[in-house]
Amino acid sequence: MFDISDQFSYTRQQTEEIAQLAARQAIEQFLCMNLDNKIEQGSKGDNMPSKYRETYYLNDKPQMIRGTSKKETDRKFAALLQQQDNTPTLNEFVKETYRKIFIKRLSPTTIANYNNYLDRYILPVLGSKHMGEITVMDIQNFYDWMANAKKHGCKKNLNKDTIKRVSGLLERLYRIAIEMELVVSCPVKKTLLVNEGEESSHHQALPNNDVENVKLNIRNLKDEQQKLYMGLLIYTGMRREEIVGLGWEHVHLEERYGKIERVVVYPDGKTAVVRNKTKTKKSTREFVIPEALAEIMIPLCKKTGYIIHGQDSFSPIPLSSLKRLYSKAFKELGIQGYDNHDWRATFGTQLKEAGITSAQVADLMGHADTRMVERTYAPTRHEGIMKHKNTINQLNKCSGSIALKAL
Repeated sequence: MFDISDQFSYTRQQTEEIAQLAARQAIEQFLCMNLDNKIEQGSKGDNMPSKYRETYYLNDKPQMIRGTSKKETDRKFAALLQQQDNTPTLNEFVKETYRKIFIKRLSPTTIANYNNYLDRYILPVLGSKHMGEITVMDIQNFYDWMANAKKHGCKKNLNKDTIKRVSGLLERLYRIAIEMELVVSCPVKKTLLVNEGEESSHHQALPNNDVENVKLNIRNLKDEQQKLYMGLLIYTGMRREEIVGLGWEHVHLEERYGKIERVVVYPDGKTAVVRNKTKTKKSTREFVIPEALAEIMIPLCKKTGYIIHGQDSFSPIPLSSLKRLYSKAFKELGIQGYDNHDWRATFGTQLKEAGITSAQVADLMGHADTRMVERTYAPTRHEGIMKHKNTINQLNKCSGSIALKAL
């Protein structure tokens, strides 16, 4: 057998040390290799979140890696190279893991929404890629795809809020994969991504004059179910699913209050599903029945059964029947350009303008905190601005002596 130590006069031990050194250098060179043989080294500025950073090129795409040293960034890049071939595709992960195990734990409505996001957006664009090879640039391209979804066969472009919700689900998938040690990082880097989606249109409150006209005309509705639905919608600010889940056993007309502890949802857009729990813990709440609503409900009161029902009082109303019910009621009451949730926004706005705090409004409407109240359900209206007219006049009122001096 040929012995290199004989040719170069090295001992066997020296030869092994030289071979080990050459191997280490080859490994380090491999870790730093990229298709362009370029590595961009970052600075060690105080504003950086870590002490060291480098940009490697993975599949012709730049991949920023941060660490406390070059050795650590090289190690992280090696892990990325390894996971690229070993990770499942997004399609495989969703089919074999997420849908079999994790999505089943969610509520029916959330499951329906998530499946919609997966089947319409995430999987058609990213599904065939291995999870380990999806980069921040891929996610940015996906953001742009959603913002221009009409060009790709969708009915409309996705707005900013919908894009945030879809990317939130994608981030959730990666968090699960990280916990399962299938991938080492999540490519949804929100500080780096630009959301070019259209501005979201929030629900709006109706003008007070329109609200008063509708309240006066509810009593003229001939259909009892329409009368009850519109009364509950306008006077309580409840969600649609809370109204159709409400039973006569949940209301106490003598004491003028009721309790929301059951909802009816339609996850597939057709079938009614009864849930004996509400959207959140805060959503399980009591609500006040004002005198005007009590006058509508008392003549129609029953002991038990759904207030808004299907074929009989013990059956939840199907979605198609529900839509016909409130569409006809809206038409008879002259409501145009507004939907169910706009009435909820109206209720919250009127409470806020009446001087009730955001925390109290959140309690009455079943929100966990005040963020939704401030952002959506209590927008400033003309009526709200004008309520402050006297206060502003008082602040700007000049005394007689000051006015004379000014002349």
